[in-house]
Amino acid sequence: MDSGIAAEQQESSFHDRAHRLLASKTSLIWVVTWEEARLETQLGRLADHTFKKPIPLLVWSATTGLVDRRDNQVFAGTESPRSALDAVLRIETTVIVLLEDLHPFLTDPLVVRRLREVSRSLDAGYSSIFVSAPDLHVPRDLEKAVAVLELELPGPEELGSVLQRQLDGSPGTHLAEPELGSALVRAAAGLTEDEARRAFARLLLNKTEVTAENLSEIYEEKRQIIRKSGILDFVPPRGGLDQVGGLANLKKWLQMRKRFFGRQARNAGITMPKGVLLTGVSGCGKSLSVQAISSFWQLPMVRLDMNRVYGAPGGPEEGLQRAIETAEAVSPCILWIDEIETAIVGMSGDPTGLATRIFSSFLTWMQEKTKIVFVAATANEIHMLPPELLRKGRFDEIFFVDLPSEQERTDIFTVHLRKRGHHPEDFPIVNLAKSTGNFTGAEIENVVVSALYRAFGEDRSPDGDDLYWAVGQTIPLATTMAEKIKEIRRWADQRAIRAS
Repeated sequence: MDSGIAAEQQESSFHDRAHRLLASKTSLIWVVTWEEARLETQLGRLADHTFKKPIPLLVWSATTGLVDRRDNQVFAGTESPRSALDAVLRIETTVIVLLEDLHPFLTDPLVVRRLREVSRSLDAGYSSIFVSAPDLHVPRDLEKAVAVLELELPGPEELGSVLQRQLDGSPGTHLAEPELGSALVRAAAGLTEDEARRAFARLLLNKTEVTAENLSEIYEEKRQIIRKSGILDFVPPRGGLDQVGGLANLKKWLQMRKRFFGRQARNAGITMPKGVLLTGVSGCGKSLSVQAISSFWQLPMVRLDMNRVYGAPGGPEEGLQRAIETAEAVSPCILWIDEIETAIVGMSGDPTGLATRIFSSFLTWMQEKTKIVFVAATANEIHMLPPELLRKGRFDEIFFVDLPSEQERTDIFTVHLRKRGHHPEDFPIVNLAKSTGNFTGAEIENVVVSALYRAFGEDRSPDGDDLYWAVGQTIPLATTMAEKIKEIRRWADQRAIRAS
């Protein structure tokens, strides 16, 4: 190429796009990133390898002024943005300039005007100015002059290198299993390089061995990110699928997709799972199953509260966008929307159309998202959901969670007795399962809790009579809401897969 730009091997998507912009004489580039140091490293590689010979990388901040990174030479008197731009204009050789603190000064029309003038002057050569900022708020005067890039968060290879450096610096610490390294890297996905380094450093501190149980420590960094959003809640990992009685079809479906999160599956062209919708009778384990997915897949879970979206500063649209950006920032993760029908009820009666726009934006994101954000939604009033949400492509599958079968009721009694430190074999759980034919899982749990309260109040160990007593005190939902449950079952017969 007669421009003097040498061909090079693609290193990353950011590197490749930036290389093409330099080759096409793009003189003003806005980079959306929080990672100034990592961006500077990337631009240093471009300065060293894009052209036939290395060119200078100049970095400006409001505290240091303009600095040549080759020898850390400071350009005197360049602390103000206008003086720094004047200095760039006087440079006659090809350079790459990174302006780290410019975006707060772009409310000044004189700074914007000077940046436009310098940018036009650089168009004749191959020098380029990169402006780094955490958000994309380009002044209108610059919209037609600036190209936009996003520095993607570190990928698995970069995070693996960060982990390895931390392990090399902790010679007394080792991983319990070789595969744990991949799990740690996957858990750290969505963190910046500095966030990952801090998370790994805390993980390895004062440990001789790191086990799978320590994965939750990596999620602490993600919890902090989520808390700052003000829209999402971090849901700590709870019991796995073994804590959910029954639902064999759902468990099998989740087991089949667990392997997707390994690189081998993605290399085989396996499509990324989009999400699952659980509907059915209230109290039969929908929310519990969603929470168990987090532990089973070893992925963090965040819960979206639509009330916070509608009450967000800046309006619901900005609130939803912030929620989506936060979920994608901590991906791979599970985004839990409980009782999704309540989030969109009343759309047809909304005179402003706001709810409809919010819902449409969410549907578009579900269809087109590229980050690993698995949407797990529950619904009690499935008939209230619009057909465009239920069609294939939004969710991978819709499961109907019915009243538990006799065997499932036996499993549920077993789970809740064992969970509270009792031996299921000491109780007549098979006969109890037969006598609780219309009970939901939540009602069976309440039976166990009530029986334990009764025995504890009488200062003795619980027995089968306590459980039978609690059964007799319970009027199941299937009795009080028989017509509604029949309607739910009728809807699900030909529209959903049974979870059991």
